[in-house]
Amino acid sequence: METKHMLDMQLREVVGKKVKRLRRQGWLPATVYGKGIGPFTVQLDERNFTKMYRDIGRTTLVELRIPGQPHQSAFVHDIQRHPVSRDILHADFYVVNLRERMTVEVPLTLTGKSPVAERGDGVVNQVRSTVEVEALPSDMPSHIYVDLSFLTEMDKMIHVGDLAGAVEYTITTDPEDLVVSLTPTRTARTGAEEEAEEEEEAPTGEPTLIREERPSHQDQE
Repeated sequence: METKHMLDMQLREVVGKKVKRLRRQGWLPATVYGKGIGPFTVQLDERNFTKMYRDIGRTTLVELRIPGQPHQSAFVHDIQRHPVSRDILHADFYVVNLRERMTVEVPLTLTGKSPVAERGDGVVNQVRSTVEVEALPSDMPSHIYVDLSFLTEMDKMIHVGDLAGAVEYTITTDPEDLVVSLTPTRTARTGAEEEAEEEEEAPTGEPTLIREERPSHQDQE
């Protein structure tokens, strides 16, 4: 699978608090490193990176072009955001060996609709948002789908072991871990309680006559 996402980088000499000036000029400070590679302090176009990161996240390979260096395949390893504006302030890229399997946390994407939730009887409760996946870097999925249409009844749940796998990668998270369940809505709980009360109050059959036994003549003697 060829890397389709490329980023052109420039070597960066500005470090520390002075990088604020770079950001004002539209540059994003970043660091590139990997096993036996770097680290390189670089800068890249902030707008291009933000758009790309929004589309591919952390589990899609990116080809980095750094002056004086061979092209490197890397994942976005970490980003730092502004606490208020949520703008990206810094990015870390981890260079990988395309021939070695690696383990990455891959995001889960909910798809489909639960009939129970559609009726308004339950609310989808997502317990896990990622799973651990082992694969070659070029085979690493960008996300894994979770089909909510399986949740046809309130007691149905989806565990890691229920997720669709692939030949190219292995999900290494415990298959018993819960991914998605349903929580009954207040309306559904109230309706169930009312039905239970009606069943308790409803007569179950003909009334039984209770006769009080009169003492026998022998008892009176």
